[in-house]
Amino acid sequence: MKNIIALLIVVLVYVQGSAQTVINADSTANLFNTQIKTFHSQVVNDNYRIYISLPDDYDKSDKRYPVLYVLDGDISFGMAASISRYLQFGGNIPELIIVGMGYGALKEKDGNMRRRDYTISSVPGRTNRGGAPKFRTFLKEELIPYIDKTYRTDTNDRAIYGYSLSGLFAFYSLFTEPDLFNRYIIGSPHLLWDNFRIFDVQENAFEKFDDLNATVFISVGSEEDEEKYFNPIDEMVTRLEEKNFKSLKLHTKVFDGGTHLIGPPEALAYGLVAVF
Repeated sequence: MKNIIALLIVVLVYVQGSAQTVINADSTANLFNTQIKTFHSQVVNDNYRIYISLPDDYDKSDKRYPVLYVLDGDISFGMAASISRYLQFGGNIPELIIVGMGYGALKEKDGNMRRRDYTISSVPGRTNRGGAPKFRTFLKEELIPYIDKTYRTDTNDRAIYGYSLSGLFAFYSLFTEPDLFNRYIIGSPHLLWDNFRIFDVQENAFEKFDDLNATVFISVGSEEDEEKYFNPIDEMVTRLEEKNFKSLKLHTKVFDGGTHLIGPPEALAYGLVAVF
């Protein structure tokens, strides 16, 4: 009996010690060959947290890679890196360089400026809104040239992923600077901003451009609010279909049972397959 008790004590000490060792063994993590950089934008006059994930064989090859730019990078980058690798392993999409743009914070009070950068117009009584034109210029003149200069990118193959408010910005980019990206993944975009101002932007684009040379995926959940999301998105899809741009490849999907916050990974996974 004494031997059994002694053995149990040894096992407990070993387990407790092992658990303590595991907990304290590693305080850092490397997410899929990820680099994290602080990037100062002179256009916006602010700093951004930039997350960059390189393909697994990047250092072993001389290939050039398409780039996926992920808006809301503080919350969406890890998801994008993981989903992309699942799809790459399955041969569904090519290897990508993934670039997430964020702020190092999830809440506005802590420094997240998505409501400044992704909104397409200012509104009375709301400060730090309507920064989409400057953010688009930041992408075009500062961040994208830096990424193209620093990494082996295919400069003719760029995708952008935006969801909800950042999906609004993705539409804004498509309608105002359509050549900046050639693949758009737009999940449940927040089109009601400023009394649906994006439809004015869309109408101007339809008058200005003879064609839109892009592959676009648009999704929404069947259980999302009809007035805020489902109906406006359905209207935007209808307008794009009726315009029938020659070079526009349009893919749409309604996720059965999908709600607004269930949708991001579904939109990204199905969107990547659709646009690539």
